[in-house]
Amino acid sequence: MTARKLLQKDSPLRVLNRDALKWIALVLMTAGHFWSVYRHHIPRQLNLPALVLQYFAPPVFFFFIAEGFHYTRSRKKYALRLLIFAVITQIPHALGENGIVLHDVFLFWSVLLVLFLGLISLMILHSSRKLPLRLAEIAALCGVSILLHAEWGATGILAILCMDLLRERPLIRLCVIPLLVVIHNIVLAGGLILTRLVAGMILMWVLAMLLITFCYNGKKGHFPRFSQYAFYVWYPLHLLIRWVLQSVISG
Repeated sequence: MTARKLLQKDSPLRVLNRDALKWIALVLMTAGHFWSVYRHHIPRQLNLPALVLQYFAPPVFFFFIAEGFHYTRSRKKYALRLLIFAVITQIPHALGENGIVLHDVFLFWSVLLVLFLGLISLMILHSSRKLPLRLAEIAALCGVSILLHAEWGATGILAILCMDLLRERPLIRLCVIPLLVVIHNIVLAGGLILTRLVAGMILMWVLAMLLITFCYNGKKGHFPRFSQYAFYVWYPLHLLIRWVLQSVISG
């Protein structure tokens, strides 16, 4: 089948609804996070394939922020909900990343803050203010994400914006979004250093975008409210469980 046929809404490949994609992302993210706890107790050759599983999740989360922006009943309530859970998540996130270091709790933020800032960026982008002002405000939010050392930082915000701007151009989006993770790693490493980890990260972003582009059917799923809050609750909860496991193993 040609790419055009695969992009049609009645394509036989479109078998994944919103809930299915989110649950796939949650399971792979959790597996990658928990595997990092046991990485010193398992064969070395299994470490990398397991660790890169978690990188399937970010583009899926970024995509559904862009989708949710168009479908939510209240963007303000959506943003407030993201902010509240971003703050709640900081304690288990800080414990898992830095141990019990209270003064670092709000210096290294989880990806939930980027989801919140990305949603605010979309609200700014679609506002009626003049374009230079909108761009300046979005750039400021990217700066905030960098200053607060948020996971995926400005890259996550730009990915959310690109998901929205290229919503009607899925093939271009399919190419652009994985390119962002390449640029992200170039910036972090100070140059193009294609390690096995970076290659695995890029591969997982490509896989996520392929499923979004060709397999997502645009439907909510059977239990949309349950899946929505399951993500909000599970994200901080699984980080707390990971920290407990780390403490038990190391102690």
